[in-house]
Amino acid sequence: MIRVKSYGIEELARLLAVVPPAPAGWVSAAQELPAARRDLDALLARAETDAQLCRRLVDDLEAALADSGIQPTRSTVEAARARLRSS
Repeated sequence: MIRVKSYGIEELARLLAVVPPAPAGWVSAAQELPAARRDLDALLARAETDAQLCRRLVDDLEAALADSGIQPTRSTVEAARARLRSS
């Protein structure tokens, strides 16, 4: 059996107060993520009806993303590859 300690609101507030803030890079990445997802969704939707764009994405994904204004980070490239495989 696992025992779970129950904390009062004051104890939780004290514990949260000592947690360091998230690194600035994490914060900016989290702020940029929704726009990056929208841009990637729009690009991949266009590729469904644009054979030339689809071919560029398949041939050189990183360059096609960069040419479309999407930073080809590892996570963006992996997400795009997964979506391209499933379509």
